[in-house]
Amino acid sequence: MRRPVLGIVTIGQTPRADLEATFAAAAPHATVRVAGALDGLGAAEIAVLAAPGPYPLLVRLANGATAEVPRDTLVPRVAAAASALADDGATLVVVACAGAFPAFPCAAPLVVPGRVVPATVRAIAAGGLIGVVTPNAGQAPFAEAKWRADGFDVVVTHAAPSRADELTAAAARLRAADVTLVVLDCMGHDEASRAAFAAASGRPTVAVQPLIASLAGALV
Repeated sequence: MRRPVLGIVTIGQTPRADLEATFAAAAPHATVRVAGALDGLGAAEIAVLAAPGPYPLLVRLANGATAEVPRDTLVPRVAAAASALADDGATLVVVACAGAFPAFPCAAPLVVPGRVVPATVRAIAAGGLIGVVTPNAGQAPFAEAKWRADGFDVVVTHAAPSRADELTAAAARLRAADVTLVVLDCMGHDEASRAAFAAASGRPTVAVQPLIASLAGALV
């Protein structure tokens, strides 16, 4: 029997060994394919896309560097990458970003973490004060608006997955705020980040990456 294909769209560039490893572990019966919304672009082209704009999303590039690209600039590129994966045989496609992505057509079922995660949090911590950690400061006000629109009382801070100092500061802030639950609202935070943040904050912590990987593994 042919193995199902699980497609992952990262909002930056490939390779993304972290995403491949997490999703492959959650779906050992499937073939994982990762595509980048910015794949094939050079530094100059990315610099143009990274012009200041509303809702800046932190993206990881092929060389390991990061950039901030406005969400609305990324949406058509994410949609095109998702459609290409579906056309190439993906039976399920995951958008590897926890931000507020609008609906777009895709021939395969589409998992959008920005919709799934609030529903999960509502099921386990309705009525509580939720701590939300975005990957960059520019994204924080947009994340706060989204989570409040979703019906939550939130305290929002930021910490890039690669910045231990920011993670430590964010954990201290949310511990002091006495939140009920923490959401690491970025696909770059893996299970190790979740465990470390939970220990530092003293609060139950949900990381989007392992949560969505588990869901995708069950669906594919």
